[in-house]
Amino acid sequence: MLAADRRAVDSELQAQAVQIKNIEMENLDRYLQAVGTQAALITGFAITIVMSSDLIQATNEASHLVQVVHYATAVSCLCLEFYCVQNSTMVSVFGPTYALNGPKGSMHSAVRAMKEERMTILYAFGGGAICLGLSQTVTAWMLMRTPAAIVSTVIIAVTSYVIGTSAKRIGRKFHLKGDMGTGEDDHKKVHANQYLNGMLVQETTRGIDGRKVEGVVL
Repeated sequence: MLAADRRAVDSELQAQAVQIKNIEMENLDRYLQAVGTQAALITGFAITIVMSSDLIQATNEASHLVQVVHYATAVSCLCLEFYCVQNSTMVSVFGPTYALNGPKGSMHSAVRAMKEERMTILYAFGGGAICLGLSQTVTAWMLMRTPAAIVSTVIIAVTSYVIGTSAKRIGRKFHLKGDMGTGEDDHKKVHANQYLNGMLVQETTRGIDGRKVEGVVL
């Protein structure tokens, strides 16, 4: 009877752990979809910058250094954001699929892998956004007169600074210590196992006490 109670409690706790991981996976999936959507939008901007006929004509009239900087920043933005779109789509598709069809424990492995990949995707998204800002600065100096180019450069610089400080502030507010690393996950597993074992002992003891009381009443 004790073995049966132990298996029942263990199965219930495992089911609850899987439900928590399922909620976490859904949150990661929404995260990746949001980043991928915005990256696709920026990718369209980068393609427009590279393929615009007016910009091509202005670039041909500019110096070689300006041409190199313009195309380097625009193409870098295009590649980084496309990388972000591709990886976010692949992780969103293959992560839940592996969690459902993989071996025992695949849910935990899938969530851990999605956590690891999301940071690379986020860094690529940020790098592409920086390249887009640099490309717009170079474009302003190619298409505008000097006073307008100076004003545009100052506005872009101030906006970039505000976005950067806001990103750091938001990151500090919502950052979970150890959430991005793998070493902290081991400690979490140890604490989780200790918690599960403690719950198991409590449930087993409670069942024994209940049977003792029932025996006395009878």
